Amino acid sequence: MLNAKFILTLAILSLFGTFAFAQEYEAEVDSAWIASQNGGSTEMNDGNDEAAPSCIGDGCDESASQAAESNTPAAAPEEKAKVASAADDEEDCTPADSLLPECRDTPAASDDDEDDDTYDRYINENSDISRASREGFTKAVELGFRLGAGINKSFGHNAEDWNLGIEVTGGLVAQMNIGNGGFSTVMELDFSYRRYNYEAEFVYDDYSESDEATISIALFEIPVILRYAINEGNFFVGLGFDLGLKLTDVSTFQQTIDTKKGVEEEDPRDNTLPAALLELGGIVDLGYYITRNAFVDVRFLQNFTNLLNEDVIAETTMLKTTLYGLHVTVGVSFLL
Repeated sequence: MLNAKFILTLAILSLFGTFAFAQEYEAEVDSAWIASQNGGSTEMNDGNDEAAPSCIGDGCDESASQAAESNTPAAAPEEKAKVASAADDEEDCTPADSLLPECRDTPAASDDDEDDDTYDRYINENSDISRASREGFTKAVELGFRLGAGINKSFGHNAEDWNLGIEVTGGLVAQMNIGNGGFSTVMELDFSYRRYNYEAEFVYDDYSESDEATISIALFEIPVILRYAINEGNFFVGLGFDLGLKLTDVSTFQQTIDTKKGVEEEDPRDNTLPAALLELGGIVDLGYYITRNAFVDVRFLQNFTNLLNEDVIAETTMLKTTLYGLHVTVGVSFLL
């Protein structure tokens, strides 16, 4: 009986000690943890009306995130429809639709700007090339005009009675420089007028005869000359050829017969000495550059073709006559 009371007493004391120890340990642990979670304060509620934290311990962050998500307002139905429509449009776009506005990506604007810059640069570069080409052509080929006047003398069979004639010429000039050695090529498109004069006297037993004739020719000429500037200076020489195309010609022939009975003058006969359609000759050119764009020259042209159209000559005294004209002209040229 005594032992039972003793054991019961020890049991009660032990239970009381354990309860007291547990209360003391729990307070210490709770205070330390609360301090770490509450900025160093161990008070759960400092007297303010703020409510105590709704969550303390591990898992609070996840709970807070979930709560925030649940508190976020849902997107409006119109916005959801716009997003869905944009997604559908993007899915419907194909490479062939890349130029459509709804299928363009945001960087397309910058790509377009780069394309525009590239195109502008291409245009500018080609403009520069074109301008350089024109300038190079202008320096290589110089255009201008030439005016000249001179005399002519015919040589050939029965040509001794053909006297000096006169002529004038004028036209366009194109001069092209060849390299840097002083060589250049000159081509002209000239309009020329030439007049040939004929006077002859024949003495017979019973009478004498005096013949006079003129031939006037307008022709279109194409001289082509290769020139060389001596020591690349101002004096130059040139060799070339000349092609002439007859535009029109007029001739007159008049006879005067002196007999013992008196002088008989016949009426002039027109166009009985027709000229040939084409002329071809060689050129020797001598000249001097006054300035870079102006020069004078003395040109010698010797024709290799007959002036007269032998097949249709109507004057008996002119039959079998061949006239190879030598033309000497002094000209002045201006380059623009």
